[in-house]
Amino acid sequence: MFFIVLIPIAAALACVLSGSRRLAEYTTVASSVAVSVVALLIAAEAIDGTVIVAFGGSLRIDALSAYLVAIISLLSLAAAAYSVEYMRADLSHGALDERKLRQYYTLFNIFVATMLMVPLANNLALLWIAIEATTLVSALLVGLYRKKESIEAAWKYIMLCTVGITFALLGTFILYHASTGVMGEGKGVLEWSELHRMARSMNPATVKLAFLLVMVGYGTKAGLAPVHNWLPDAHSEAPTPISALLSGILLNCAFYGVMRFASVADKACGHEFILGVMTFFGLASIVVASIFMLIQTNAKRLLAYSSIEHMGIIALSFGVGGAYGLYAALLHILNHAMGKPLMFFITGRVKTAYHSVETDEVKGLLKVAPLTGALCFVGFLALAGAPPFSMFISEFLMFRGLADSGRWVVVAVFLTASGLVFYGLLRSFGGMSLGPKPEKTPDFQNSMGVSLVMVSLGAGLLFLGVHIPDSLDRLITLSVGALGG
Repeated sequence: MFFIVLIPIAAALACVLSGSRRLAEYTTVASSVAVSVVALLIAAEAIDGTVIVAFGGSLRIDALSAYLVAIISLLSLAAAAYSVEYMRADLSHGALDERKLRQYYTLFNIFVATMLMVPLANNLALLWIAIEATTLVSALLVGLYRKKESIEAAWKYIMLCTVGITFALLGTFILYHASTGVMGEGKGVLEWSELHRMARSMNPATVKLAFLLVMVGYGTKAGLAPVHNWLPDAHSEAPTPISALLSGILLNCAFYGVMRFASVADKACGHEFILGVMTFFGLASIVVASIFMLIQTNAKRLLAYSSIEHMGIIALSFGVGGAYGLYAALLHILNHAMGKPLMFFITGRVKTAYHSVETDEVKGLLKVAPLTGALCFVGFLALAGAPPFSMFISEFLMFRGLADSGRWVVVAVFLTASGLVFYGLLRSFGGMSLGPKPEKTPDFQNSMGVSLVMVSLGAGLLFLGVHIPDSLDRLITLSVGALGG
């Protein structure tokens, strides 16, 4: 099953060797289909409770790993299918040439491979390498257009995230020191499975320091405030399919590292410590994002701040812990991985047709392109956490966990910020969908493949708000168990 990482690497090599743009497109889509098939097989094994180990324990697939692999693979497939039309439009408009387009597909596949490596790593050092690799590859994609703004965004992204991940490396060293104090120098001191087993025997003060450094380090990459500054620029300047991957998948990969460390620290230090740290970062992200969303006029930047808000919700849910909190965090990861790419894909279509993503310049989507306009309205309601969409379910579970623990101040802050978020999304995306029809009708390209991708994401958000399939419920429940819940 671990050969899943080799599939996109082989596709990247094929893109390099081929001199054909079309071959690069078809290879990337075919690779994404193959990765998705293998990921679903991995998920099926995990649902049965199977744990797969390889390379002496350095690689390991449990339910949580399988859950994230499945999300990465399915959203990568959606982005690959969307890329074909979107990047061809960029080619026709002169935003890039054939050589740069082949470079895009090469980097796209390498990016997918690095993200897949993150949940497969059972070794702390290997996890750090994988997350750093995602930064290096995605930075090249952020700066793909070679414009002043995109190069500046890529530079800011790689500098801030590299500084942040240095903190995570230091935290990894300190946790290694704590583990050797229990086990001595030997095999397994850097493996999650062993760290879970001996967590209660480790020095709590040492583990606290390690977790705080990791929280700052991986939290920077996950876009958590107050270390989120790179995210709005990178997401707004990257090609739209990459913005979708950055927001829907990459942030979750970084938070995966936080979750693994937090599950060890929870046993070693007690849950109140984890709750305090996660509540601070979670509420800070939600509040900061809600304020900035009120003043955004660029749709892609607005979605970037929305990502910060939703990562805050995931952090806050994880901090709540227990049956409701952990389940809510993991379900919200999936919900956000569907909702945010949907909105980025819609924004990409709008940019191609209107040649702008400024919300004041885009009106009348429902009249000009009824399907895109309807999906835009659906997507904004889903991101706002409105019923009957799936984000309402995960946010309600988090709310219930907070209420059961009597944390009413946190509840009040969350509800206030949520109201601001709803207004910010309604003002921008509601106006884009419901506004008057423009005098000059934009030219929307009707692509069956892209429409199918967007409709599937929208339908998924609605379906999971009404019913969670037993197989998905079991996989999430087993993932909660993998985190010690």
